This record gives sequence, C-alpha cells and structure tokens, in this order.
Amino acid sequence: MLPKKPLEAFGAFYDSARHNDVLDPKTTYLIHMAAAMAVACQPCVEFYFGQQEKEGITDDEIGAVLAIVMAVSGGRVRAQLAEARKRSRERAEQK
Repeated sequence: MLPKKPLEAFGAFYDSARHNDVLDPKTTYLIHMAAAMAVACQPCVEFYFGQQEKEGITDDEIGAVLAIVMAVSGGRVRAQLAEARKRSRERAEQK
C-alpha cells in the first residue's frame, strides 16, 4: 500500500541488502530466513522456502537456522524473566 516512490526506495534497499557485496549469497539467504523466522513473518518465510532449492540450501541448513532462532528467542525470554524478577524483588525491598 506504499505510494510508488517509497515502494521503489524500499525495493532498492531490499535488493541492496539481499544482493550485497560483503556476504556470499548462501549466507545472506540464511540470514534472511533467520530474520523472517525471528520476526514471525509468515509470508517472508514462505517466500524464502520458495527460493531454497534455487539457492542450494539443504533442509539441514534450514534446521540449523531454526535451532539458532529458537536458542536466541529462548535466551531472550529467559533474560526478560530474570530482569522482571530482579525488578520485582527490588520493588519489594523498597517497601
């Protein structure tokens, strides 16, 4: 729903990130897949699955990406819980 000019700008930005001169295409693909998983972008994940064979990505590589996303997500939840507990105890001590 973006107007033409912002849509074109976003498309150019996306293309420059996806086809960069720093990371090899396979690594870039795997990072895109991981980011799509991490932000729960279902259309993005489906798009990248559609590109899997063309990019030469194996199911095992997708599984490794999934494991990393799960580990980071789990670590985030654990850290949030620890911080919430710490703040709760600090408030209780102030009473």
